[in-house]
Amino acid sequence: MTDSQLIFGIMQNDERAWKHICRNMKPGVASILGQTFSVDSISGEDIDDIFQESLIVLMQKVKSDGIVCSHDGALFSYLVQIGKLTACNLIRKKRTQSLDDAVTFSPFLHNSEEEGNEMGVDEKQQMQNDFLDKLFSRIPSECSTLLKHFYWDHKPMDEIASILGMRNADSVKSKKSKCMNRIKEIAARIIKDDEFAEEAIRNAIERAALRELIEEERIHTDSGHCIAALNVDNNDEEQ
Repeated sequence: MTDSQLIFGIMQNDERAWKHICRNMKPGVASILGQTFSVDSISGEDIDDIFQESLIVLMQKVKSDGIVCSHDGALFSYLVQIGKLTACNLIRKKRTQSLDDAVTFSPFLHNSEEEGNEMGVDEKQQMQNDFLDKLFSRIPSECSTLLKHFYWDHKPMDEIASILGMRNADSVKSKKSKCMNRIKEIAARIIKDDEFAEEAIRNAIERAALRELIEEERIHTDSGHCIAALNVDNNDEEQ
């Protein structure tokens, strides 16, 4: 898949695009992170977490900032930059040291609205995201499943009714409303604007669905069901 196809897929929550990224980009990102940071700084387990959180940031940046690629391969370069910054943030948390020499923004991608934005999420936003992620992970499974089908899979109400064994589309609509209202009640502690709450909760649902997909891909890869193939144009390939 080309970078343009992958970005379109990210916008549409296309699992084929995400699986392509997981299978074809993770080995290269992991290799570069392993060569950039010492084993004392980040472990193999850390790299799995860094890659997952890097994909979360990538999704947020693509959907909110209108990122476009100047050439194929740029998306991988951008993901590497996000990964390095995410690794730096992890090291800072571990060692409580500053990020004066944080990784610079990749020149291969451009923000269609505004150039030079930081790739990371600011601390206040991250705290809100963490709160919503924990909240969503604790809601009843019938709610989380329904909301993922609606917001991540973009399935119509009647199809969701059939999948979940519910009576009809109206039943799904009523259940969705109850689930969202309950989440909003709890989320109101930190999100006062109801319109913004809807968007923030939807983003949390998308993050949860993406993490679930990444974990499934990791299990398949670890079990030998996937063969990752990646050609990275750098000197490290020869080693």
